[in-house]
Amino acid sequence: MLLVSGALLSYAVALRSANVAYDRALLDPALTLAAHVKTVGDRSVVDLPKVAQDMLRADSVDRRYLSVTSAAGELLAGQTEVPKPPSMAPDGHRMFYDSRVAGEKVRVAALFLPSAEGPIVIQVAETLLKRNRLAREILVGETIPALLIAVVAMVLVWFGIRRSLAPLERLRAEIAERSARDLRPLDGSYAPSEVRPLVHTLNELLLDLHDALGAQQRFTANAAHQLRTPLAGLQTQVELALRQPAPTALVHSLKQLHGATVRASHLANQLLALARAEPGGHRAEAPRPIDLRSVAQDAASLWVPRALLKDLDLGFELEPAPILGDARLLRDLLDNLLENAIRYTPDSGRITVRTTTAGEQSVLSVEDDGPGIAQQERSQVFQRFYRVPGAAGDGSGLGLAIVQEIVNAHGATISIDDGAQGRGTLISVRFKRAPSGAPFIAPAQRGGSIQ
Repeated sequence: MLLVSGALLSYAVALRSANVAYDRALLDPALTLAAHVKTVGDRSVVDLPKVAQDMLRADSVDRRYLSVTSAAGELLAGQTEVPKPPSMAPDGHRMFYDSRVAGEKVRVAALFLPSAEGPIVIQVAETLLKRNRLAREILVGETIPALLIAVVAMVLVWFGIRRSLAPLERLRAEIAERSARDLRPLDGSYAPSEVRPLVHTLNELLLDLHDALGAQQRFTANAAHQLRTPLAGLQTQVELALRQPAPTALVHSLKQLHGATVRASHLANQLLALARAEPGGHRAEAPRPIDLRSVAQDAASLWVPRALLKDLDLGFELEPAPILGDARLLRDLLDNLLENAIRYTPDSGRITVRTTTAGEQSVLSVEDDGPGIAQQERSQVFQRFYRVPGAAGDGSGLGLAIVQEIVNAHGATISIDDGAQGRGTLISVRFKRAPSGAPFIAPAQRGGSIQ
């Protein structure tokens, strides 16, 4: 807007100056004619040959028209096409005005000479070709340099702003790439001095959050660990009591107590698994080459007998699937996926564990033909203690939350889809495939419940 306004203002000023110059040039033929107006007897005449008049009309670009008119309106010389002035100026004065001759716009210079009969009007009209051409040249000459200057200025400003904001963009990208639980301090060494106080304040906030979450995590882990021993002792005592002769009412109460104790022990174990899966919840080690097929084979010894108790067909379709990861966390991941599948799949159902590779990814999936998970619930089931409304079973709602933490720790992705033929649930975890030739290790065998 400023560029257009400045160009128009410059154009108007330049055009006005050019018009003044052209008007002066247009007045010269009128002055020449005025010098040859004489009074012979009682009338005025123009003592100038027609050839000379034609020379005054000559112009290489525009057409000119001459007119010398007496006070009575008699044409003394020139053409009749020249229109009369809009008003009569005092003797000896001159005026310039715009008009039309033969349908064309013209600029007219009028000179008024005194005479006995009244003022003699000398007019020279000229078309506007030179003026219009000059107007275009002025406009182009004013606009193009201004436009180039504006473009260069915008490029320089854009480059300067982009360069100045590059550290902030790098800081934004670093924060955006982090998970919600990545509370490492930000690197402010590349930031300009004006931004470093902001980075320092953010790092102090991240440190406070890290300490608060660490305290909460330690409390959860310690509480769960402390609960495991008395719960295990209580479960043992209840099982011993059930083996002793007792009234029917007491046996019923003991069975209910045993079920509650088993659920409490399972919850304590899951809380420990969750604390271990969270960032900082286990000893940080360099990822080691692991084959997901070995992880699944190790899980078979624990979960096949449990599946048989519900008459479930637990099958394994295993292909080599190399990754870099933590063997213990990966076993926790598969344990929780299988526990959920066995818990919610009806008796005589089918569960299939698969490991395979797809391009640059290694995939671990667990598929069942149970009730499935509704589309609108799939984004919420990874929340802690969330259970699908109306779901059967006595789960704690922590299984998939633990899985999500382990997935995040490995930089993997997890998805929930419908099972085969639109029935049941297919949960797939996709890891980055390990480089070929890496020496893979098999997870240590272990049994019992989820630790």
